[in-house]
Amino acid sequence: MQKWLIYQKERFPLLQYIPMMAMFGFCAVSYSMHLNNPHAKISDAGALQYIAAMVTTLFWFMLLRIADEHKDAEEDRQFRPYLPVPRGLVTLRGLRIIGFILIAVQIVFSICIDWRLLGMLALVYCWLALMSWEFGVPKWLKEHPTWYLASHMVIMPFIDLYATSIEWIPRGGTFSFGILVYMISSFCDGTVVEVGRKLRAKENEEYGVDTYTHIWGPKRAMLVWMTCMTISGVTTALAGFQVRVGMEIIAVLSPLYIYAAFIAYRFAQKPTPQNAKVFTIFPGIWMFLMYLLLGVLPFFK
Repeated sequence: MQKWLIYQKERFPLLQYIPMMAMFGFCAVSYSMHLNNPHAKISDAGALQYIAAMVTTLFWFMLLRIADEHKDAEEDRQFRPYLPVPRGLVTLRGLRIIGFILIAVQIVFSICIDWRLLGMLALVYCWLALMSWEFGVPKWLKEHPTWYLASHMVIMPFIDLYATSIEWIPRGGTFSFGILVYMISSFCDGTVVEVGRKLRAKENEEYGVDTYTHIWGPKRAMLVWMTCMTISGVTTALAGFQVRVGMEIIAVLSPLYIYAAFIAYRFAQKPTPQNAKVFTIFPGIWMFLMYLLLGVLPFFK
């Protein structure tokens, strides 16, 4: 057990992920409810639906980590031997066993709520499998980082589609424009986090490990990140307007967007370890706040 506690601390810190994924799951159910009923109350969805959305979302991200451990096993062995798998703390076989347990729990939750959720579940599994296979073109994707980023982030809206369907499929609802906007917003928010976590000061770059600062250089990487931030802010506001909280979201996110522009400019000019550190924290705050606003504010309108 001790080795798994060390593993999660290093590779999937639960103290960080549980609040984020809980808000992610809660927001999906709440947002879907308010698209259908402007006067929805928290009690309009069952406790099992909220719990299922939160737990299965957390498990999706655990499965992503497990898939990455397998996909990157050879690269990690060569260039990052200090990581838990290459140094022998845990094994890929042990991770696979945990992965199968997570999948089994997701399937059970889905059947208990509505067997039709299995179709949505299968959609995410299929994309996860394609990602793990690098869509059959690993070399091409490695040479085209923008396409690599986009193809891998598509799983975010698929997870959102499943999480929202936990609410709208059992009540006989259908896929709507509002859900589509929410999915696009989630894709953009995910890119903010994904690009942010792969930004490094030059002295912290590691041989054989691709980061966006290594691929594009600090200035271009900051331009890409701010583009992601801009699209994320716009699509989140558009999603907010679908549930009547667009102006409130603009008011809350605007100061954060200005701060994001400041830290991006600062890092582009001086890509030091100190200036890079904020990108390990700020994107997560941005994403958490987005789901908090979309999931909670509509209850007060």
